[in-house]
Amino acid sequence: MNSRLSVPQPRKIDRDQLSYLSDSSIVIPLPKSVDRAQLVFLSGNGNINPPLITSIDRGLVRYHSSDGIIRVPKAQNISRDDVKRLRPKLTVLEKNIASPVTPGSRFFPPFEITQELENKAASRIGQYPSEESRSAVLPLLHEVQHKFGFISLESIDWVAKRLNIEPIKVVEVVTFYPGFRQKAPGRLHVRVCRTLSCAMGGSHNLMDKLCAITGIDRAEADGHKDPISVSPCGNFSVEYAECLASCGTAPVCLVNDDFHEGITADKAADLLESYENA
Repeated sequence: MNSRLSVPQPRKIDRDQLSYLSDSSIVIPLPKSVDRAQLVFLSGNGNINPPLITSIDRGLVRYHSSDGIIRVPKAQNISRDDVKRLRPKLTVLEKNIASPVTPGSRFFPPFEITQELENKAASRIGQYPSEESRSAVLPLLHEVQHKFGFISLESIDWVAKRLNIEPIKVVEVVTFYPGFRQKAPGRLHVRVCRTLSCAMGGSHNLMDKLCAITGIDRAEADGHKDPISVSPCGNFSVEYAECLASCGTAPVCLVNDDFHEGITADKAADLLESYENA
């Protein structure tokens, strides 16, 4: 005789098929997932009390202290000077065509299509065969920058229409040549050569000295996309330039269109003063 006991294995039960008996009726348990919006709430007196809405008007909130007195907190006065303003992040395309306002903008007139500008454009375009009129894009951009200080989005559209080309073709030229500016420089714009001879001659020290004198912060300067940094007063701006073709007299720089040789850091103050007194 086999003395071993055979214990039956538990059967798997679908809990959704179970019925639960109360004292007098069958009660089916609620499903696990419940739509709260469909629930009805009963109070002790048999009345139906719907739940309060979850969105609360903060203006109706009252605050109770331990002594029973209702106190509503007062709004705090915030100084606008203490508010941190974040610059919006621009896309690559926006960076290529943007013309942000700078402190130097007050020294240059806004772009305007004048008869004088139209006459100069016609003269420049007339120097090329009619089928090659787009070759005048460089001369037209130089005319715009000379008169208005920089190449704005409006001027890009004007040049494109005058040459019957797409604006992106003008943008390609503006962003390729570092001599074209896309925002207003200072009244005195200094371009410091930074190629090998000038770098060895102290051009980086010259740039640091110019920034210290004029209060310019170059922390956010971009060597290609946004190379120009303007002083808070708008009188000065600086940027690095590639070879200015005078390696034997390094370091060299341009102030507006004036060429200066052998400008070491200790001569920076005298250089700026010569223009301030002019």
